[in-house]
Amino acid sequence: MTLRIDCPRVSRPVFRTAFVRTAFVRTAFVRTAFAGIAFAGVALAFFAGSPAWAGAVKGTVKLPENARSSRLYQGYWRLENGNVPVQSSGGAKLETAVVLENVNGGHPPAARTVTVELGGLDARPRLVIVGPGSVIELKNTGKIRLELSTPATATVMPPEMLPPGGTRRQKFDSVGGYAIRDAEYPHLMISVIVVDSPYFSTVDEKGSFSIAGVPDGKANLKVWTRGKWASEQEIDTGSKEELVVKVTSDREKEAAE
Repeated sequence: MTLRIDCPRVSRPVFRTAFVRTAFVRTAFVRTAFAGIAFAGVALAFFAGSPAWAGAVKGTVKLPENARSSRLYQGYWRLENGNVPVQSSGGAKLETAVVLENVNGGHPPAARTVTVELGGLDARPRLVIVGPGSVIELKNTGKIRLELSTPATATVMPPEMLPPGGTRRQKFDSVGGYAIRDAEYPHLMISVIVVDSPYFSTVDEKGSFSIAGVPDGKANLKVWTRGKWASEQEIDTGSKEELVVKVTSDREKEAAE
């Protein structure tokens, strides 16, 4: 009688499979590590080449005493069919803006079309801030004929009659400030400011303004009010102190001289 004992054999493919899996895990780990290092390098290069961002540039615009009234003009206009009140409530603050120029990394806003309604011898809105190439659409919703132009820059918008119910479209390509006026009614004015960066702000009823996300560095701060640039100064956008910008009247300037 012969006794036969069968010993179990260890299959080599088991070890081979385990080795392949280990090698795969190691390869995946190395690839992930290199990918993380590469991403970190790209991010570091991006932030190193980007300007340092400061907080908001904040401050207050101090207008002359005669510009702080809630109404720019008082009285009535005498027309052929009666008297029309001068409707220009809101005061000069509705026509005041703060603009930063020469800011590092600034890009102009996209061109757009803004509609301004002219009725009751008033404009709504009276201040428009846009990027180059924007179009101002002027709609005469009143009952009188208007003759609108930019007198200080006549080549930009020559005089042209706008009858009641009519519409005129004017494109503004160049950066700067423009005042659209009527030939017969001088108080009727639309301020158009074309900017080359998103760093601008209107002022509230207290004259306060805030411009967020301005890169650190030097910039030129300008104040536009009542159809013209009224103040200009260089500022440090990285400063945390709030600005106080005083706008002097023509009479005050003459007295100082």
